[in-house]
Amino acid sequence: MLIAEFRIDSPLFRTALERAPEVTLSIEEHYAAPEGIRVLFWAAGDGVSDGEFQSALEADPTVTESTQIAETPSRTMYRVTVSDEGEAGTTYREWSALDIVSVDITATNEGWTGRLRFPDREALAKYRAALRDRGLEFHLRSLYQETGGANGATASLTSNQHEALVTAYESGYFDVPRGASQPDVAAQLDIASQSVSERLRRGTKTLVERTLIDE
Repeated sequence: MLIAEFRIDSPLFRTALERAPEVTLSIEEHYAAPEGIRVLFWAAGDGVSDGEFQSALEADPTVTESTQIAETPSRTMYRVTVSDEGEAGTTYREWSALDIVSVDITATNEGWTGRLRFPDREALAKYRAALRDRGLEFHLRSLYQETGGANGATASLTSNQHEALVTAYESGYFDVPRGASQPDVAAQLDIASQSVSERLRRGTKTLVERTLIDE
């Protein structure tokens, strides 16, 4: 597996972040819903607690709906539905098609940065080509091979995958017969059932690759 550290100049949430320039977004999840692509993220910084960022988000043309779903003293979690205009700036569908996994992503008024996990160089090349066709600049900062094997299996999981797998295990999702359903796990994590399914599938795939497959 390859880890790519990157920066992308995406129009997604650009208006909101320009109006609240001190805010930083930590992206938790992308998933497809009947209404369109949805994004879960934490927002932190000046402008969040006083409602400035919320107002800016409501005026952002890349957003059709935004909901606050959690709050701590230092940050707020939002669930956002992306508009047709905003979808041109998100690469979630490419992630799904090319089996790409988000490790961590941050967005500010200066752009999007983070790390993505690619299955191979071919997937990376196709991803860059897809962005180029949309007029999105993908700046590759570094590229390195992920190592690990059995001892590195847990480290290879994203924090979201790790949390979903542990929650599912503790709730009895893997028991026979099952002690909890997928919606039950989703309710505990306060995310969509489809999002839980994706985290469990990707996390399980990573564990199998790292512990059962003989390279």
